[in-house]
Amino acid sequence: MNALAGFALSLAGFAALALSLERHHADIHGRGSMPSRGAVARLRLAGAVALVLAWGLHIAAQGGPMGTVSWVGTLTASAIAVALGLSYAPRAVRRLLPGVALIGLAGAGAAWLPAG
Repeated sequence: MNALAGFALSLAGFAALALSLERHHADIHGRGSMPSRGAVARLRLAGAVALVLAWGLHIAAQGGPMGTVSWVGTLTASAIAVALGLSYAPRAVRRLLPGVALIGLAGAGAAWLPAG
């Protein structure tokens, strides 16, 4: 469960960071469209928080050294997925972002709840 939640959070984090860039914003909303400063700040913050939460999940599941290594592997896979998604279906990345973030947050919440 932690691996799936970590991947979902990494995917959502990279998608949020990518959508904060003018080029990817224009791919989705049309050429000449610029994201507002507030939207850029919110997307960057959300992306950073999602990546840190994903790291925390990996650390909680596997310990410090191995958790960090598996997190880097997850980052690689999710970055490739977001790059391919933005190359071939940029609007789909925007539509999938809330759902993937929700899956990741639900998995993170379940991972940190006490068992019992």
